[in-house]
Amino acid sequence: MKCLWLTRKYPRPINSGELIYSNGLIRSFAATGVDLTVIAHDNDEKPVGDGSDDSTFTDNDGVKWRLGTPELGGRMASLLTPFPSDTWRLKNGGPEAALMKAVIGESWDAIVIDHAAVGWALGPIRAQRKKGGIQGDPIVVYVSHNHEAKIRREIARNSTDRFLKKWALQFDAEKYARQEEQLCAEVDLVTAITEAEVEAYRKNFPEQRYLCLTPGYEGEAHRDREISEKTPRRVVMSGSFEWVAKRINLELFLEQAARPLADAGIELQIVGKTEEAFRDAMRKRFPDVDFVGRVPEMSPYLLDARMGLIVEEFGGGFKLKTLEYIYHGLPLAGLDHAVEGLPLESPEHILLAPTTDSLLEGISEAIDDFDRLNRMRETSLEICEASFRWPDRGTSLRDRIEAVRDEVVG
Repeated sequence: MKCLWLTRKYPRPINSGELIYSNGLIRSFAATGVDLTVIAHDNDEKPVGDGSDDSTFTDNDGVKWRLGTPELGGRMASLLTPFPSDTWRLKNGGPEAALMKAVIGESWDAIVIDHAAVGWALGPIRAQRKKGGIQGDPIVVYVSHNHEAKIRREIARNSTDRFLKKWALQFDAEKYARQEEQLCAEVDLVTAITEAEVEAYRKNFPEQRYLCLTPGYEGEAHRDREISEKTPRRVVMSGSFEWVAKRINLELFLEQAARPLADAGIELQIVGKTEEAFRDAMRKRFPDVDFVGRVPEMSPYLLDARMGLIVEEFGGGFKLKTLEYIYHGLPLAGLDHAVEGLPLESPEHILLAPTTDSLLEGISEAIDDFDRLNRMRETSLEICEASFRWPDRGTSLRDRIEAVRDEVVG
């Protein structure tokens, strides 16, 4: 099978959930023996191309990368286009020209659009099909990371920005929703990161084909870790906090939890990539919280806490950091609606609660119960090790693409 894959950017170094997911799918899919070419922007932190809008790179997995510029353009011009701001930035600087060249002059069995922000690719594919077709008559697959219509509207609704910024978020959210709807209506297969999101898509597009692709994990499993009195009386929240949704969720949680945790003698540590201005502002508002910021390696922080937090008020989807917590032997504490796709039961394997207040009560009760914490970390790791393997995801995607191709093309 010869496959063309379009994603946001070269995903290494991996420093966000979306890059973990794209990188894992690309690598595991390539490992099934497909001939895989990927179009993306180069990585702005550690470029592997020559810095132009048309460079190439072949990685250790044999994946052939066609890379646009590492730096993306501005967002403002998108207001005059039908594209969401992310999409506008991603289509320019090389990827659009690379896609046109690929669909005009080469043969493909499948084309994968990885992430709704790459939905710009649907236009050139549609145009070439109408003009004269694409060699190989490829099927088109949309790999979703979130139910974008839902999450983007929630971001706009919960934004505390001033009128113009809030209006821009609402306008952008509706463009994202339309783009996602076009993808779901026109592609041959839609993948979703949880079964809940498959069902959300199915409500509006019942005739579409779907595949649930929860993520895998390929890091070290810290099976022998022991939580004891020597472990700091600390809970940790990790992740990338650059996206506006992440920042809003973080602020909402801190407004409710920072003071009660401090009063209970429980340290709250926030670790992950964020803008310095935002981190400084949070430090001033919540002086009892330890804002570490970006670190070269997350493991020392996850191994030096008693519980990991999953507390997003809105957003849905599978939180990639849940697996990072579990494989580091860190028991999970979270809100009911924030944890999707895990085969774990509360309170045996994970501590879940319907509200932040009730979650804080549960954390206070569990934080010094070392027998319970160690049972939670042991059982959750045992269950998840059998359930989240990247090779299984690559094989599932390849097999489903082959089956859909047989159905559509014959």
